Amino acid sequence: MRLVLLFLFSALSLGGLAQRSLSNIGARSWGMGHAMVALPQDQSFFSNPAGLGFTKGAFVNTSFDSRFNVSGLSTVSMSAAHSTEKLAVGIGAERFGDRLYNENKAGIALAKKAGFVSLGIKASFLGTYAENISSVNSLLTEFGVMAKLHKLFILGFHASNITGAKLLGTQKLPTVLSLGGSFYPAEQVIITAETEYSPNQKTFFKGGLEYRIQERLFLRTGINTAFKTNHFGLGYLYEKWQVDYAVNTHPTLGFSHHISLNMAIRK
Repeated sequence: MRLVLLFLFSALSLGGLAQRSLSNIGARSWGMGHAMVALPQDQSFFSNPAGLGFTKGAFVNTSFDSRFNVSGLSTVSMSAAHSTEKLAVGIGAERFGDRLYNENKAGIALAKKAGFVSLGIKASFLGTYAENISSVNSLLTEFGVMAKLHKLFILGFHASNITGAKLLGTQKLPTVLSLGGSFYPAEQVIITAETEYSPNQKTFFKGGLEYRIQERLFLRTGINTAFKTNHFGLGYLYEKWQVDYAVNTHPTLGFSHHISLNMAIRK
């Protein structure tokens, strides 16, 4: 019963089940408050597929999120991407929950860069299962744009669930629109900010900061008004490997821990 109550409280406080549990992947994202819509990165497959158009080479990554020390609220994910001069392709899969309630998503993303603009699309198969209640399979679609308007500024836009996928029964997942930017005031500093809007829901703000204190060591922090949480993280880069760790605090539910491992196959 405690697990059920905690799950329901967490889901309601985060503003939706699958839309929240499977939309925030990666320790770098968690460390920066999920303000990633305008930040090209190896895990742009999960935050904005258009970001893959600005990446180079091939890489694979995996992540694990442990929320509030409850096994039924954990998420595991894996993705891979390959970029060429003409096209970037990414594939990935995520799983949230346990045997009583779980959400599973697997999809493919394509991104094309033309000059200073990158366009991305993504289609995913979303399966939601609640034991003795319901099981639903849906097609979840996403669209994204990133534009390097200046060498110090990138603008990003992302639209999720533009085809109206369902969660359980007749309940539709909300369509989520995100708009934000990333700013590079110094070589070792990245500042990100974005707003998130869903019809009939409040507009949320996210902000993040990454500071490279050494050539291979990164410190991060962020805020997220949707989750009502504070975020902190660090990353370490060694040759073709990068390890990221993040922790976030919820005023009622406590701490969550997140770790990611990324391997560059070809740069």
